[in-house]
Amino acid sequence: MVAMKTRTLPRRHTLARLAATAALAAATTLPTLHHALASSPAAHAAKKTLTIGAKGFPENEIVANMYLLLLQHAGIPVNSGLKILASQVATPALQKGALDIYPEYTGTGLEAILGKTAPHNNIAYYDAVATGYRKKYNLIWLHPYPMNDTQGFATTQDFSRKNGITSIADMVSKASSVRLIVATEYLSRADGLPGVKKVYGDFTPKALVKLQDVGSVRYAALLHGQGDITEAFTTDPDIAAHHLVVLGDPKGYAPPDNLAPVVRDDALQAYPKLAATLNAIAPKITNTVITGLSNQVVSNHDDPQTVAKTFLQQQGLLK
Repeated sequence: MVAMKTRTLPRRHTLARLAATAALAAATTLPTLHHALASSPAAHAAKKTLTIGAKGFPENEIVANMYLLLLQHAGIPVNSGLKILASQVATPALQKGALDIYPEYTGTGLEAILGKTAPHNNIAYYDAVATGYRKKYNLIWLHPYPMNDTQGFATTQDFSRKNGITSIADMVSKASSVRLIVATEYLSRADGLPGVKKVYGDFTPKALVKLQDVGSVRYAALLHGQGDITEAFTTDPDIAAHHLVVLGDPKGYAPPDNLAPVVRDDALQAYPKLAATLNAIAPKITNTVITGLSNQVVSNHDDPQTVAKTFLQQQGLLK
């Protein structure tokens, strides 16, 4: 059974809050990894069999399985299983050579791992995190994907069409028509409602529908008519499942969180085809694609590797 992602806070804040417990959890569930961390040399032997990591939720596991299948197809030796790790554990594992490849998010890498920030645009975040990882860890970020799993808002097609609301700017300008569904902590978070007001100006919805829990609960509230727009993560599988509209963010209130492969430099040196092999999928992983693929895992209970394989075959990258 695939582990579901808990989304009560943005990924970068969740990681920061859980940093103290991540190592303990990993020590309990992944003793072999910690043994490897203790014993692996910083620079492992060339031509080793590569190990791929992933976070424990559908979209990340699907992409990590794409790496696995593409490398196998290219004749690059890779271990058949994924190491499921949080970022705080994966980064030192990459440094030590216990892990070679990991799908990471630019916002998580920049803010939660490097402790830095940048202007809220995809290029600035990617450039900053790629430079920081190379200098600090000698780890390489390959091409980023269009998919951006960040804070946002979603609504039904019917409400969007009837009210002419397709962006956050529209939502703010028509606040008197909006019942907004939010988690209670969203009301005080910097990248929550205060962040929206800072970038878009005063925003006082017609009503606030406050929930103690989020995830699919907020989408159930939206679909049952308890509110008109819900705060969301922009690649939630529920968006694809219910054909929802994600509001555009023309002023860039939300910090970017694009996904990309992070790879050990010596693995790239050992296998010259590795970068091109993984970069082949970069332009294909959009928000629409990843929400649809994740929904196959969540709603249909399909296996992440099967979903990954079918997608790669459809794209002509696997036979």
